[in-house]
Amino acid sequence: MKFHPNGVDIVLGAGGAKGPGHTGVLKAVEELGIPVKRVIGVSVGSLVAALYANGMTPEQIFQEIIAGLKNRKDPNLLFKTLTPADPISLAVGGPIDILVPMKEMVARLNLKPNDNLKVVSCDLLRHEPVVFEGGEYDLARALTASCALPTVLRPVWHQDGMTPRLLVDGAVYHYNPTDFCEGTAIVSSFRPVTEPPGEFETVFDLYFHMREMYLPIAGHRRYVDPNKHVVLEIGLPDVAGLNFGISVEKARAMEEDGYRTAMKLLKEAIDQGRIPTLNDLNEKGSDKDA
Repeated sequence: MKFHPNGVDIVLGAGGAKGPGHTGVLKAVEELGIPVKRVIGVSVGSLVAALYANGMTPEQIFQEIIAGLKNRKDPNLLFKTLTPADPISLAVGGPIDILVPMKEMVARLNLKPNDNLKVVSCDLLRHEPVVFEGGEYDLARALTASCALPTVLRPVWHQDGMTPRLLVDGAVYHYNPTDFCEGTAIVSSFRPVTEPPGEFETVFDLYFHMREMYLPIAGHRRYVDPNKHVVLEIGLPDVAGLNFGISVEKARAMEEDGYRTAMKLLKEAIDQGRIPTLNDLNEKGSDKDA
C-alpha cells in the first residue's frame, strides 16, 4: 500500500456482501503501483476503506470479511446488537444495532481515523451527505452510520453543532459519491444484481436478494461520469448486497472479478495518462530536482 499526497482518490462503493470485490480492486491498484491519496468509503466500502487506510493488505481485509460472514449466526453477536433504542430509531432501522460489534472490531484491529480516510453516511432527516474525515471523530460510530441501511440496521444519532442528524447508510445519498474527491478518482462500483441467487442460507437471504432485484432499499443512485472518473463496474450478477449466505468460494470469485476488471481498466487508464503510477510521480520529482 502506497499513500502519496499527489496520488489518486479511490471511492469504494456500497454493496454489503459484495465487499470482497473491493479487495480485488485494491490488489490490482497495488500491483500496478498506483499511488493512493485517500480512500472514500460508503457502507461496506467504508469498512474496507478503514481497514486499508490503517495498513491492512487486501488479503488481510478479505480474511476479515470472511470471518464476519462466518460469525453472522453467532448467538452472542445477535445478543450484542439488541440494545435499547428510541422510538424513531426503531421505526427507521428496527432492533438490530451494530455499534457494539463495530466498536469491538475497531478496538481489536486498533483502527484509527486518519487523513487517508473519508467515511460517507447520509442524514435521513435532510437527505444530505455527512462525511467523517481527519483524525478527531469516533470511527466506530462513523462506520456504523455508514452501514446503517434503513429497515435493516438501526441508524445513528449525531449532533452536528446545534443540528441533530439521523445518520443512515451512505448509499441512501449515493452508492458511489464522487463529490468528495479531488480530480479524477478510481471508483469501485458494484453492479446491481440481475439473476436469482446462486447461493443462499436463509429465507432472509432470499428475500433481500429478490428485493434488490426489484425494489432496492437504498434506491438507484449509482451513476458516475466515466469521462471524469475511472469507473470499475464489478460484482457477480447472482450475489445481492444483503445475501450474506455465500461461500468462501463465491467470495473469492467476487474478489477475482474485481481484480480482473481493475487490472484491465486501470492499465488502460494508465496508458491514456488519466491516472499516474508511483514511477510517474518519482520521475516528475527527479525532473524538478534536476
